[in-house]
Amino acid sequence: MRVKIPFILCSLLYMQTGCDTDKMGEWSIRQEGTVTLVRAGILERRLQLTNDNAVISGLFVNGTSISTDVPEFSVTFWKASPNAEPQGISYSEQAGVEQQDAVKNNTDALAIEKKVIPMEQVIDWTDSVTISGSHPGVVFDSVRYSVSSGASTNKLTLSFASLNPGWNGVSAELIYELYHGYPVTGKRIRFVNNSEQWMKIGNLMIDDFQIAEPFSLRTFLTPEARGVDAGIVAFSDTMASTGIISASGVPSKLRRLSADGSNGYNPDYFEWVLGPGESFESEPVWIYAFAGASYPTGSSVSTALDRCVENGFQAFLDEYILKRRDDKKNIAPVFCTWTNYSASINDSNMRAAIDIASRIGFKCFQLDAGWSDTGPNGGWAVSTPKPDLKKFPDLAALSNYIRSKKMATGLWYSTFTNEQEAGREDPLLYSLPLIRRAGGLGLSMCYKPSRESYTDDLIYLNNTFDAEYFKQDLSDVCYGDIARGHESRTLKESYLRGLRGLFETQDEVRRQAPDIWLQLSHEIYWETAGPPADVAVLRHADSYHIPPNEYWGAGNRSQLVSDNWHYDVDSLQQKLRDGAFRCRDLMYQHRGLPLDRIEVFGAVTTNYKGSLTPEIQDRQICSWLMGAPLSFSGDLGSLTKENIDRYYDRFVMLEMLHQKYNIYACFQYSGVPAPTDEDWHWWGKLNPEGLGAVIVLRGSSGSDSEKINIPWVKRSKKYHLKALFSAEDLGQFSGEQLQNGDLKLALSPWSQEIIEIEED
Repeated sequence: MRVKIPFILCSLLYMQTGCDTDKMGEWSIRQEGTVTLVRAGILERRLQLTNDNAVISGLFVNGTSISTDVPEFSVTFWKASPNAEPQGISYSEQAGVEQQDAVKNNTDALAIEKKVIPMEQVIDWTDSVTISGSHPGVVFDSVRYSVSSGASTNKLTLSFASLNPGWNGVSAELIYELYHGYPVTGKRIRFVNNSEQWMKIGNLMIDDFQIAEPFSLRTFLTPEARGVDAGIVAFSDTMASTGIISASGVPSKLRRLSADGSNGYNPDYFEWVLGPGESFESEPVWIYAFAGASYPTGSSVSTALDRCVENGFQAFLDEYILKRRDDKKNIAPVFCTWTNYSASINDSNMRAAIDIASRIGFKCFQLDAGWSDTGPNGGWAVSTPKPDLKKFPDLAALSNYIRSKKMATGLWYSTFTNEQEAGREDPLLYSLPLIRRAGGLGLSMCYKPSRESYTDDLIYLNNTFDAEYFKQDLSDVCYGDIARGHESRTLKESYLRGLRGLFETQDEVRRQAPDIWLQLSHEIYWETAGPPADVAVLRHADSYHIPPNEYWGAGNRSQLVSDNWHYDVDSLQQKLRDGAFRCRDLMYQHRGLPLDRIEVFGAVTTNYKGSLTPEIQDRQICSWLMGAPLSFSGDLGSLTKENIDRYYDRFVMLEMLHQKYNIYACFQYSGVPAPTDEDWHWWGKLNPEGLGAVIVLRGSSGSDSEKINIPWVKRSKKYHLKALFSAEDLGQFSGEQLQNGDLKLALSPWSQEIIEIEED
């Protein structure tokens, strides 16, 4: 056995933990006897090395153990028999998947027909062996520790190597990272195959541990939905006063974040082939600690978890993990043409809509599906995306018209290309078995030339039509790709390779054209209705269009308002209110992520015989302001002058607040009621100085007036409050008064208010 554990005491950094505990913290990696202590403020991982090279760890928050002894990781290895690279299938015009647009439960869906295509490979996977940190000896017979320090991070690496005759040359590294100033550890794992054997890995849990029973309360900070595990989950005591936030960097449906706390890959969708000389590095996962008091506020309970999420955890994501925000690159509010216009857009009706959108004050006008040369054959030419010239004879001129109205041009785009081009271009550009949709074929994200083609398309559209916003759509990756000559050697391997390839295109577009706003839809990220937002997608895209697409109050959502409609106006009004609540509820379910990067589709701008009242418009404005107003969609031609003026006034108001306080990037929800459409609830859009806006809504019932406590202001500061909707001066308050609920507000049922909080 070879064991080398250098003693390195990293420099200490003292500051608050990012939660609300006032204790100073130590950020260090050091050895005490046979135990290596990884300390990040109030969070500590204790790694115990045993005589047989096993590593067992415990997790502590403020000195309290919150886990059982855990094996750190687990994975299964297989050997290829015969010892050779698995081969994919050759090009065939036979489609494996046929897609058609559909509607199910009033939301977008897909009608899918899967055909049986022979995909059997001659490789068998044998000699499987499952290992873990507590039982590595089946493969690994030595472990080394090393520590490195950086300006803002420290890193611990545990290196496992094998001299075992059956696995000689195979190695693994567990890499832990500290981020100075935050009570968090990051972790990833890397495997290297320097043997002569073809092998694969699967059943990989990057952090394979068990949460102790007193801390098993789960709070989802992104949704667990449609068979996809949540991407951010908190584990705590029953009062949510002490625990951890577990976050995964694994994308989409490949993620497994279990009820016991283990974090890694979904075995149904993940495996990776390693040839001689090849390596695999996992996506990272993170554990963030919180501790503090949970106490009643008068309107709710303020928990240490909630305060941690909206403060330290969000700051950590912004500083270290997610794609950095560019405050200058603000496109909200956005108008999308999909609802009511559907694919029946053309130069004439879009110019009319652009005029109205400009009068309203939209900053971006996005042409959804229907602008391109889809026709009966579908898709675009691979090398030159082009508009449908019958509907858009001069798309460049239309884009100039949009920009002349002080709006950015947005375009819908997808990974599908014209099937007629397949014979002229490289047939390897497409996923195999073929994925066909309306005559288009799905490009493979597991093939570099395909990724380059897709990237080039977006850059071409930016250069040719001055498009600055791209809604990227349609399902492709989820069906897999096993084409010979592509990077994926098995169908299961292609899922992660495809998602990583999609991210690569986003990074490259950003590198070449940093001013472009990149939005990914849930459909392109897997299927429709698809995955919730997660950390992985927001590391590469500016915003994410979450599922499901809903059309509350749009009437016939694929047609413009006409005399042929026969809808009950009261029913449409209630559906419009329901849509506003659904937005707030979906946003709230994603509160572990920055909500200004979450797009909920869409605030319906359709008025049928007075269904869209000014009060309902105000409810939309408030609801989408839980994040940022990134998605409005409907029949603009149906709006009255009163509707147009109301939207304009409110968007001017939001712009003023955003310019003064950066409200889109702010969200506070601790210590106040959760979203409801029956009683009162409110939330904050306050900057670190406690300045900005508080949004207050009343539902169908509740009292006529309510004490509005505002926990997020500075207790010792003086503030001046104004009710912006009612244009009422609410007076001066101390921070202590606002925290105690001395502000009292009167609202009628289904009403709302935006309160500006400025420094007195």
